[in-house]
Amino acid sequence: MSFIHGGNIIAKAQELGVGVADLIDMSSNLTPLGPVPGIEDVYQAAFTEIGCLPESTSLSLRRAFSRKFSCEVEEVIAGNGTTEFIYDLAVKVEASRVVIVNPTYSDYRLGCEYAGLQWYSFSLSSPHFQLSVHRLEAELQGGELVFICNPNNPTGTMVDVARLYELVKIRADVNFVVDESYLPFTDQPSLLGFPRLDNLFILCSSSKIYGIPGLRLGFMVSSRKSLVPFLSKQKPWVVNRPAQLCGEFLLLQGDDYIYEVVAYIQRVKSVFMEGLHALDGVVPVAGVTNFILCQLTGSRSVAVLQKEMLQQHIMIRNCQSFDSLSGQYFRISLQDEEKNGKCLQVLEKCLL
Repeated sequence: MSFIHGGNIIAKAQELGVGVADLIDMSSNLTPLGPVPGIEDVYQAAFTEIGCLPESTSLSLRRAFSRKFSCEVEEVIAGNGTTEFIYDLAVKVEASRVVIVNPTYSDYRLGCEYAGLQWYSFSLSSPHFQLSVHRLEAELQGGELVFICNPNNPTGTMVDVARLYELVKIRADVNFVVDESYLPFTDQPSLLGFPRLDNLFILCSSSKIYGIPGLRLGFMVSSRKSLVPFLSKQKPWVVNRPAQLCGEFLLLQGDDYIYEVVAYIQRVKSVFMEGLHALDGVVPVAGVTNFILCQLTGSRSVAVLQKEMLQQHIMIRNCQSFDSLSGQYFRISLQDEEKNGKCLQVLEKCLL
Protein backbone atom coordinates (compact mmCIF):
# COMPACT_ATOMS: atom_id res chain seq x y z
CA MET A 1 0.00 0.00 0.00
CA SER A 2 1.53 3.29 -1.14
CA PHE A 3 0.73 6.65 0.49
CA ILE A 4 1.53 9.59 -1.78
CA HIS A 5 0.49 13.07 -0.67
CA GLY A 6 1.57 16.63 -1.26
CA GLY A 7 3.22 18.79 1.36
CA ASN A 8 6.25 16.57 2.07
CA ILE A 9 8.29 19.69 2.63
CA ILE A 10 10.56 18.27 5.35
CA ALA A 11 11.77 15.45 3.09
CA LYS A 12 12.31 17.82 0.17
CA ALA A 13 14.27 20.26 2.31
CA GLN A 14 16.51 17.43 3.50
CA GLU A 15 16.94 16.25 -0.09
CA LEU A 16 18.14 19.70 -1.18
CA GLY A 17 20.14 20.36 1.98
CA VAL A 18 18.21 23.53 2.81
CA GLY A 19 15.90 24.66 5.57
CA VAL A 20 12.13 24.26 5.43
CA ALA A 21 11.77 28.05 5.39
CA ASP A 22 13.82 28.16 2.18
CA LEU A 23 11.14 26.30 0.21
CA ILE A 24 7.85 27.61 -1.18
CA ASP A 25 5.33 24.80 -0.84
CA MET A 26 2.68 25.12 -3.55
CA SER A 27 2.01 21.36 -3.36
CA SER A 28 0.07 21.27 -0.10
CA ASN A 29 -3.56 22.39 -0.37
CA LEU A 30 -3.84 23.99 3.07
CA THR A 31 -5.10 27.48 3.89
CA PRO A 32 -2.77 30.16 2.49
CA LEU A 33 -3.29 32.47 5.47
CA GLY A 34 -1.46 30.51 8.14
CA PRO A 35 -2.75 29.53 11.59
CA VAL A 36 -6.06 30.84 12.92
CA PRO A 37 -5.40 33.75 15.32
CA GLY A 38 -5.51 32.45 18.89
CA ILE A 39 -5.09 28.76 18.06
CA GLU A 40 -1.53 28.64 19.35
CA ASP A 41 -2.65 29.98 22.74
CA VAL A 42 -5.38 27.34 22.91
CA TYR A 43 -2.88 24.62 22.05
CA GLN A 44 -0.44 25.83 24.70
CA ALA A 45 -3.21 25.99 27.30
CA ALA A 46 -4.26 22.45 26.39
CA PHE A 47 -0.86 21.25 27.58
CA THR A 48 -2.06 21.69 31.17
CA GLU A 49 -4.55 18.85 30.51
CA ILE A 50 -2.13 16.53 28.77
CA GLY A 51 -1.90 14.44 31.92
CA CYS A 52 -5.62 13.67 31.66
CA LEU A 53 -7.40 11.25 29.37
CA PRO A 54 -9.36 12.95 26.59
CA GLU A 55 -13.15 12.68 26.55
CA SER A 56 -13.66 9.13 25.32
CA THR A 57 -16.22 10.03 22.62
CA SER A 58 -15.33 13.75 22.26
CA LEU A 59 -18.82 14.63 23.47
CA SER A 60 -18.13 18.33 24.14
CA LEU A 61 -16.57 18.67 20.71
CA ARG A 62 -19.50 16.93 19.05
CA ARG A 63 -21.93 19.18 20.92
CA ALA A 64 -20.07 22.24 19.61
CA PHE A 65 -20.29 20.84 16.07
CA SER A 66 -23.99 20.02 16.42
CA ARG A 67 -24.81 23.54 17.66
CA LYS A 68 -22.87 25.15 14.81
CA PHE A 69 -24.41 23.01 12.05
CA SER A 70 -27.87 22.42 13.57
CA CYS A 71 -27.64 18.65 13.81
CA GLU A 72 -28.10 16.22 16.69
CA VAL A 73 -25.12 15.05 18.71
CA GLU A 74 -25.95 11.47 17.70
CA GLU A 75 -25.61 12.50 14.04
CA VAL A 76 -21.91 13.39 14.24
CA ILE A 77 -18.71 11.54 15.12
CA ALA A 78 -15.34 13.15 15.76
CA GLY A 79 -12.29 11.25 14.60
CA ASN A 80 -8.57 11.22 14.01
CA GLY A 81 -8.95 13.08 10.72
CA THR A 82 -11.44 12.23 7.97
CA THR A 83 -9.08 9.55 6.63
CA GLU A 84 -9.97 7.42 9.64
CA PHE A 85 -13.60 7.45 8.52
CA ILE A 86 -12.70 6.62 4.92
CA TYR A 87 -11.05 3.40 6.07
CA ASP A 88 -13.88 2.65 8.54
CA LEU A 89 -16.56 3.14 5.90
CA ALA A 90 -14.88 0.67 3.58
CA VAL A 91 -14.94 -1.92 6.37
CA LYS A 92 -18.31 -1.27 8.04
CA VAL A 93 -20.67 -0.39 5.18
CA GLU A 94 -21.83 -3.45 3.26
CA ALA A 95 -21.55 -2.98 -0.49
CA SER A 96 -21.77 -5.11 -3.60
CA ARG A 97 -19.02 -2.97 -5.08
CA VAL A 98 -17.31 0.38 -4.50
CA VAL A 99 -17.52 3.24 -7.01
CA ILE A 100 -14.93 6.01 -6.84
CA VAL A 101 -15.40 9.21 -8.84
CA ASN A 102 -11.91 9.77 -10.28
CA PRO A 103 -9.48 11.48 -10.46
CA THR A 104 -9.64 12.09 -6.72
CA TYR A 105 -8.06 11.60 -3.30
CA SER A 106 -6.16 8.31 -3.38
CA ASP A 107 -7.14 7.22 0.14
CA TYR A 108 -10.62 6.24 -1.06
CA ARG A 109 -8.94 3.57 -3.17
CA LEU A 110 -6.43 2.69 -0.45
CA GLY A 111 -9.23 2.31 2.09
CA CYS A 112 -10.95 -0.16 -0.23
CA GLU A 113 -7.73 -2.09 -0.76
CA TYR A 114 -7.20 -2.15 3.00
CA ALA A 115 -10.67 -3.68 3.40
CA GLY A 116 -10.09 -6.13 0.55
CA LEU A 117 -12.83 -4.59 -1.60
CA GLN A 118 -12.99 -4.41 -5.37
CA TRP A 119 -13.53 -0.90 -6.68
CA TYR A 120 -14.74 0.59 -9.95
CA SER A 121 -13.47 3.89 -11.31
CA PHE A 122 -16.10 6.32 -12.58
CA SER A 123 -13.84 8.67 -14.51
CA LEU A 124 -14.52 12.34 -15.10
CA SER A 125 -13.80 13.57 -18.62
CA SER A 126 -11.12 16.10 -19.43
CA PRO A 127 -10.69 18.97 -19.97
CA HIS A 128 -13.37 20.19 -17.54
CA PHE A 129 -13.64 17.19 -15.17
CA GLN A 130 -17.23 18.07 -14.32
CA LEU A 131 -19.33 15.36 -12.66
CA SER A 132 -22.56 14.52 -14.48
CA VAL A 133 -25.08 13.40 -11.86
CA HIS A 134 -27.23 11.79 -14.55
CA ARG A 135 -24.33 9.79 -16.00
CA LEU A 136 -23.30 8.61 -12.55
CA GLU A 137 -26.87 7.58 -11.68
CA ALA A 138 -27.05 5.55 -14.89
CA GLU A 139 -23.94 3.59 -13.86
CA LEU A 140 -25.33 2.53 -10.49
CA GLN A 141 -26.72 -0.98 -10.21
CA GLY A 142 -27.77 -0.88 -6.55
CA GLY A 143 -25.89 -1.89 -3.42
CA GLU A 144 -22.81 0.23 -4.11
CA LEU A 145 -20.72 2.42 -1.84
CA VAL A 146 -19.88 5.61 -3.79
CA PHE A 147 -17.06 8.01 -2.89
CA ILE A 148 -17.41 11.61 -4.12
CA CYS A 149 -15.10 14.48 -3.19
CA ASN A 150 -17.03 17.76 -3.50
CA PRO A 151 -15.29 20.07 -4.27
CA ASN A 152 -12.96 17.53 -5.81
CA ASN A 153 -9.25 17.09 -5.22
CA PRO A 154 -7.23 17.57 -7.44
CA THR A 155 -9.54 19.05 -10.10
CA GLY A 156 -11.07 21.78 -7.91
CA THR A 157 -14.43 21.24 -9.62
CA MET A 158 -17.74 20.97 -7.79
CA VAL A 159 -21.16 19.50 -8.51
CA ASP A 160 -24.28 21.40 -7.47
CA VAL A 161 -25.13 20.34 -3.92
CA ALA A 162 -28.91 20.29 -4.42
CA ARG A 163 -28.58 18.03 -7.48
CA LEU A 164 -26.23 15.74 -5.60
CA TYR A 165 -28.63 15.53 -2.67
CA GLU A 166 -31.48 14.57 -5.00
CA LEU A 167 -29.37 11.77 -6.45
CA VAL A 168 -28.66 10.41 -2.97
CA LYS A 169 -32.33 10.72 -2.04
CA ILE A 170 -33.72 8.85 -5.06
CA ARG A 171 -31.04 6.14 -4.88
CA ALA A 172 -31.78 4.86 -1.39
CA ASP A 173 -30.36 1.50 -2.51
CA VAL A 174 -26.86 3.02 -2.72
CA ASN A 175 -24.64 4.43 0.06
CA PHE A 176 -22.85 7.68 -0.71
CA VAL A 177 -19.79 9.18 0.97
CA VAL A 178 -19.42 12.89 0.16
CA ASP A 179 -16.15 14.43 1.28
CA GLU A 180 -16.56 18.18 1.83
CA SER A 181 -12.99 18.80 3.04
CA TYR A 182 -12.48 21.69 0.61
CA LEU A 183 -15.96 23.21 0.79
CA PRO A 184 -14.98 25.85 3.39
CA PHE A 185 -12.69 27.44 0.77
CA THR A 186 -15.79 28.31 -1.27
CA ASP A 187 -19.01 30.23 -0.70
CA GLN A 188 -21.10 27.23 -1.72
CA PRO A 189 -23.70 25.51 0.55
CA SER A 190 -23.06 22.23 2.35
CA LEU A 191 -25.01 19.00 2.42
CA LEU A 192 -25.14 19.58 6.18
CA GLY A 193 -27.93 22.04 5.45
CA PHE A 194 -30.21 19.30 4.11
CA PRO A 195 -32.21 16.72 6.11
CA ARG A 196 -30.24 13.62 7.06
CA LEU A 197 -30.46 10.54 4.85
CA ASP A 198 -29.62 7.03 6.00
CA ASN A 199 -27.51 6.42 2.89
CA LEU A 200 -25.46 9.63 3.05
CA PHE A 201 -22.21 10.04 4.99
CA ILE A 202 -20.70 13.55 4.96
CA LEU A 203 -17.01 14.05 5.79
CA CYS A 204 -15.83 17.39 7.22
CA SER A 205 -12.13 18.10 7.66
CA SER A 206 -10.46 20.62 9.96
CA SER A 207 -7.01 20.05 8.47
CA LYS A 208 -7.21 22.02 5.23
CA ILE A 209 -9.18 25.16 6.02
CA TYR A 210 -7.58 25.72 9.43
CA GLY A 211 -4.10 24.49 8.49
CA ILE A 212 -3.85 21.92 11.29
CA PRO A 213 -3.19 18.55 9.58
CA GLY A 214 -0.83 17.56 12.38
CA LEU A 215 -3.64 17.66 14.96
CA ARG A 216 -5.66 15.05 13.01
CA LEU A 217 -9.25 16.19 13.49
CA GLY A 218 -12.27 15.43 11.32
CA PHE A 219 -16.00 14.74 11.54
CA MET A 220 -18.47 12.38 9.93
CA VAL A 221 -22.19 13.22 9.78
CA SER A 222 -25.09 10.93 8.93
CA SER A 223 -28.44 9.85 10.35
CA ARG A 224 -28.63 8.48 13.90
CA LYS A 225 -29.50 5.06 12.50
CA SER A 226 -26.53 4.92 10.14
CA LEU A 227 -24.02 6.06 12.76
CA VAL A 228 -24.97 3.39 15.32
CA PRO A 229 -22.48 0.82 13.93
CA PHE A 230 -19.72 3.43 14.11
CA LEU A 231 -20.50 4.93 17.53
CA SER A 232 -21.06 1.52 19.14
CA LYS A 233 -17.73 0.18 17.89
CA GLN A 234 -15.59 3.30 17.91
CA LYS A 235 -12.37 2.99 19.85
CA PRO A 236 -12.14 5.32 22.89
CA TRP A 237 -9.95 8.42 22.85
CA VAL A 238 -9.44 8.55 19.07
CA VAL A 239 -9.18 12.36 19.34
CA ASN A 240 -6.39 13.63 21.59
CA ARG A 241 -7.06 16.30 24.20
CA PRO A 242 -5.29 19.23 22.45
CA ALA A 243 -7.23 18.42 19.26
CA GLN A 244 -10.52 18.33 21.20
CA LEU A 245 -9.90 21.74 22.79
CA CYS A 246 -8.58 23.32 19.59
CA GLY A 247 -11.54 21.89 17.70
CA GLU A 248 -14.02 23.47 20.13
CA PHE A 249 -12.23 26.81 19.79
CA LEU A 250 -12.31 26.66 15.98
CA LEU A 251 -15.99 25.74 15.86
CA LEU A 252 -16.83 28.66 18.14
CA GLN A 253 -14.33 31.26 16.94
CA GLY A 254 -13.26 30.27 13.42
CA ASP A 255 -15.98 31.76 11.22
CA ASP A 256 -14.33 35.16 10.70
CA TYR A 257 -11.14 33.39 9.67
CA ILE A 258 -12.99 31.27 7.10
CA TYR A 259 -14.65 34.38 5.63
CA GLU A 260 -11.21 35.96 5.34
CA VAL A 261 -9.80 32.90 3.56
CA VAL A 262 -12.70 32.76 1.08
CA ALA A 263 -12.38 36.48 0.29
CA TYR A 264 -8.62 36.13 -0.16
CA ILE A 265 -8.95 33.14 -2.51
CA GLN A 266 -11.53 34.95 -4.62
CA ARG A 267 -9.25 37.98 -4.88
CA VAL A 268 -5.91 36.36 -5.72
CA LYS A 269 -7.09 33.37 -7.73
CA SER A 270 -8.35 35.43 -10.65
CA VAL A 271 -4.94 37.12 -10.89
CA PHE A 272 -3.12 33.80 -10.70
CA MET A 273 -5.38 32.23 -13.33
CA GLU A 274 -4.68 35.16 -15.67
CA GLY A 275 -0.98 34.48 -15.19
CA LEU A 276 -1.41 30.80 -16.00
CA HIS A 277 -3.47 31.52 -19.12
CA ALA A 278 -0.69 33.82 -20.34
CA LEU A 279 1.86 30.97 -20.29
CA ASP A 280 2.48 28.81 -23.32
CA GLY A 281 2.22 25.09 -22.66
CA VAL A 282 -0.09 25.18 -19.62
CA VAL A 283 -3.86 24.74 -19.53
CA PRO A 284 -5.47 25.36 -16.10
CA VAL A 285 -8.76 23.77 -15.06
CA ALA A 286 -11.39 26.20 -13.82
CA GLY A 287 -12.32 25.23 -10.25
CA VAL A 288 -13.74 26.72 -7.07
CA THR A 289 -11.05 25.86 -4.52
CA ASN A 290 -7.70 27.17 -3.28
CA PHE A 291 -5.80 24.90 -5.67
CA ILE A 292 -5.61 24.68 -9.45
CA LEU A 293 -5.12 21.61 -11.63
CA CYS A 294 -2.94 22.29 -14.67
CA GLN A 295 -2.11 20.27 -17.78
CA LEU A 296 1.15 20.50 -19.69
CA THR A 297 0.59 20.54 -23.43
CA GLY A 298 4.20 20.32 -24.62
CA SER A 299 6.62 17.40 -24.70
CA ARG A 300 8.04 18.04 -21.22
CA SER A 301 6.69 15.76 -18.48
CA VAL A 302 5.49 16.98 -15.10
CA ALA A 303 8.20 14.90 -13.41
CA VAL A 304 10.84 16.99 -15.19
CA LEU A 305 8.99 20.25 -14.50
CA GLN A 306 8.60 19.32 -10.83
CA LYS A 307 12.34 18.67 -10.54
CA GLU A 308 13.25 21.91 -12.32
CA MET A 309 10.97 23.98 -10.08
CA LEU A 310 12.24 22.25 -6.96
CA GLN A 311 15.76 23.32 -7.92
CA GLN A 312 14.35 26.84 -7.70
CA HIS A 313 12.93 25.96 -4.26
CA ILE A 314 9.29 25.77 -5.36
CA MET A 315 7.24 22.62 -4.76
CA ILE A 316 4.34 21.64 -7.02
CA ARG A 317 2.19 18.51 -6.84
CA ASN A 318 2.79 15.89 -9.51
CA CYS A 319 -0.67 14.42 -10.09
CA GLN A 320 0.41 11.20 -11.80
CA SER A 321 -0.43 9.30 -8.60
CA PHE A 322 -4.12 10.23 -9.00
CA ASP A 323 -6.09 7.51 -10.75
CA SER A 324 -7.28 8.54 -14.24
CA LEU A 325 -4.66 11.29 -14.64
CA SER A 326 -1.61 11.08 -16.88
CA GLY A 327 1.87 12.38 -16.21
CA GLN A 328 0.95 15.71 -17.83
CA TYR A 329 -1.02 17.08 -14.86
CA PHE A 330 0.16 19.00 -11.81
CA ARG A 331 -1.55 20.95 -9.04
CA ILE A 332 -0.65 24.34 -7.60
CA SER A 333 -2.10 25.61 -4.33
CA LEU A 334 -2.34 29.33 -3.73
CA GLN A 335 -0.13 30.95 -1.11
CA ASP A 336 0.50 34.60 -0.29
CA GLU A 337 0.73 37.04 -3.18
CA GLU A 338 4.52 37.24 -3.14
CA LYS A 339 4.88 33.46 -3.34
CA ASN A 340 2.19 33.22 -6.01
CA GLY A 341 4.09 35.74 -8.13
CA LYS A 342 7.38 33.93 -7.63
CA CYS A 343 5.75 30.64 -8.64
CA LEU A 344 4.47 32.12 -11.91
CA GLN A 345 7.89 33.60 -12.69
CA VAL A 346 9.72 30.31 -12.10
CA LEU A 347 7.06 28.34 -13.99
CA GLU A 348 7.43 30.63 -17.00
CA LYS A 349 11.23 30.21 -17.01
CA CYS A 350 10.97 26.43 -16.72
CA LEU A 351 8.57 26.25 -19.66
CA LEU A 352 10.87 28.17 -22.03
